[in-house]
Amino acid sequence: MRFNSYGYIFCFLPVVIAGYFWFNKFSVFMGKLLLIAAGILFYAYAGWEMLSALGLSILFNYLAATAIRAVKGKRRLQKAVLAVTVFVNAAILFGLKYYNFLVENMNHFFRSDFALKNLLIPLGISFYTFQQISWLVSVYKEGAAGMGLSDYLLYILYFPKLLMGPVMEPAEFVSQVNDGSLKKIDWDNIACGIKIFSYGLFKKLILADTFERAVSWGYFNYDATTSMDWFLMMLFYTFEIYFDFSGYVDMATGSSLMLNITLPVNFDSPYKALSIRDFWKRWHISLTTFLTRYVYIPLGGSRRGKIRTCVNIMLVFCVSGIWHGCA
Repeated sequence: MRFNSYGYIFCFLPVVIAGYFWFNKFSVFMGKLLLIAAGILFYAYAGWEMLSALGLSILFNYLAATAIRAVKGKRRLQKAVLAVTVFVNAAILFGLKYYNFLVENMNHFFRSDFALKNLLIPLGISFYTFQQISWLVSVYKEGAAGMGLSDYLLYILYFPKLLMGPVMEPAEFVSQVNDGSLKKIDWDNIACGIKIFSYGLFKKLILADTFERAVSWGYFNYDATTSMDWFLMMLFYTFEIYFDFSGYVDMATGSSLMLNITLPVNFDSPYKALSIRDFWKRWHISLTTFLTRYVYIPLGGSRRGKIRTCVNIMLVFCVSGIWHGCA
């Protein structure tokens, strides 16, 4: 389901908001169940095949988290289970995104004739795979202590961040979900959420889609374009991807705020940056935070000299590139 669709804006979101606060009058657990059901319905619009793939991912990772908890006290065994589970998640993501890309290049360079496969790539798999990894690491570090099945399901299936993030730490999210003081309608949050959602809708429909039409014209009429056209298309494309993604995040943030759940800031005017370093601090902040916490720091960060720091930074960018895909 698209955030900018009539069904979402005038039906799904208002019904979920009203139902969530009504269910919370009975118990926090009932409110969480409603949001879980809303997440399933939201994702089901992509098709039952997509929903089945997400369900298998949830089942596999929840069983893995249960196994990590079951061998508590046996640190090496816990680490082995975590490593295997993370590897499987990464391998599935890599395989789905890159199988046909690798086969095409093998066929080109080695004159082979391997057949391409019509692979199903679930919507949002990059984001919910990283969320799964965050949950597993939290369980390993005992940061998910006291968090049950309903917390896990809601963390993965929470519809505002399910498809395109932002990526969020489990403890930060679950603490808000279980906070009894956030279970009544806050009209200030409703008003602020509508404002943020409207900003995002404007970015997407008026700005991003307009730039997208100009870029598409250039790609489909490349024989009629001039060098100035290509220069403008390059600029238009940078604005298209920014307004499209940041607009989506604004709509996600606004939707979530109406439910009294605050999502992390994901963009901080990146094109106002004065350096490359500053740009990456402002662009897709939640992904940068995830990669720093789960890749850069475990590799040693900047603690092992300049050469190792440069290598670690390159590895982080390689992981980021693989995660984004080849398309």
